[in-house]
Amino acid sequence: MARIGNVLRLLTGLFHCRSTSVTHCSERTLMKRTRLLAPLVLVTALTLSACSNAVGTADNSETDVTIALDWLAQPTNAGAYIALENGYYDDVGLNVTVQPGGTEASSVKIVAGGGAHFGLEYGGPLLQAREKGIDVVALAPTLQKSPAVYVYHAGADIKTLADLNGRTVYTQPSSGDWELTVKEFDLDKVSPVQFQGSYAPFAADTDAVAQGYATSTPATLTAQGITVGTIPRISENDYGSVLFTTRKLIDDNPELVEKFVAATVKGWDFIRDEPQKAADILSAYIEDSSIEDIVAEFTAQVPYIWSGDADTHQFGWQTQERWDAIYELQLRQGTVTDRSALDGAWTTDFLPAS
Repeated sequence: MARIGNVLRLLTGLFHCRSTSVTHCSERTLMKRTRLLAPLVLVTALTLSACSNAVGTADNSETDVTIALDWLAQPTNAGAYIALENGYYDDVGLNVTVQPGGTEASSVKIVAGGGAHFGLEYGGPLLQAREKGIDVVALAPTLQKSPAVYVYHAGADIKTLADLNGRTVYTQPSSGDWELTVKEFDLDKVSPVQFQGSYAPFAADTDAVAQGYATSTPATLTAQGITVGTIPRISENDYGSVLFTTRKLIDDNPELVEKFVAATVKGWDFIRDEPQKAADILSAYIEDSSIEDIVAEFTAQVPYIWSGDADTHQFGWQTQERWDAIYELQLRQGTVTDRSALDGAWTTDFLPAS
C-alpha cells in the first residue's frame, strides 16, 4: 500500500510540474512536487491497495503503516513528517505513509474505515465519533489547548467574547463552536459572515473580527501592515491534533502502537530542539510558506504544545479532568449526550518513558 502511495506521489509531482519537460523543473520544485501527497491521490492509492487496519509487511520486512492527518502539511502536524524524514519510523521497522487531510477528508472516517492505522483529530470530534460507536482511542494530544482565536484590529475595545456584539464577525456561522458562543454570550446584535479564507474584508473594516489561529494569523496580518489582538474562542480547552488509533489495533498489535507513538514523539522532540532544521524538512511539503515562516510558527506553537500537563509530565500527556471538560463543552454544544463516550477514550500507556 505504501509503495503505491509513493508511486502516485511521484507521478502527481511530475505531471504538475509547470515545465513541459521534467528536466526543466528546479530541484526544489521537483522535490516538493514529488513529496507532496494530495488527498485525492491518496484516496485513489488506498482504494487500489484495499488498505485495512490489518497491518501489512513490506518486502524489506518493514511494517506498512498509514497515518491520516487532520489537515494539509503544516507545523501543527509536522511530527509525523519529521519522524518520516529523519528515519525514526525506519529505526523501529515501520514503513510509514503520511496522508494529508483536506476539506473533504475526515481522519476519523478514514481510520474507522480501515484506510489508515492512525490519525490526527481534535478531542471533541473523537468523543462525537465514540458516541456513534466508532471505538477510537486518543494516544497523545499534540496541542494541550487550541490555538483557535478571533483576531481584531489593535485598539478595539474587546476583552471578552461578549464584546463581539455589534460587530461583523468572519467565522463559520453554522459551527457548534460559534452557535454556543452566540448563546452563552448573548450575542443578539452580532453579524456573522461566512469566512472564505481571505482576510481582505476584515482588513477593510476596523470594527470587524475574524477567526484565525494564534500561531500564524497575527504574523500573517502583521506582514501586511495590520496589527491585531487576539481573544481565545470558546473551545480553547479542547485538545488539538490528537494522535489516535482504534481499540482493535491496540488490542491486536500493542507493540506496533508503542513503536509508532514513540517515533512520532521523537519527531516532536526534534522540532522542539532543532526548529530551523525541522522547518527546512517540512518546507518540502508546504509550497506557500518560507522556512522563516515555518520557524516562526514552530516558535508560536510552543506554549500550546509544551505547556500545562505536557510541561509537568511530557509531550502528549492527557488527563481525565481535561477529557471531562472537553465532554462538557461538547454537551453544551449539543454534539454529545452520553457520558459513556468517555469510557476508554484515551490512554497514556504508549507514550515513551520520559
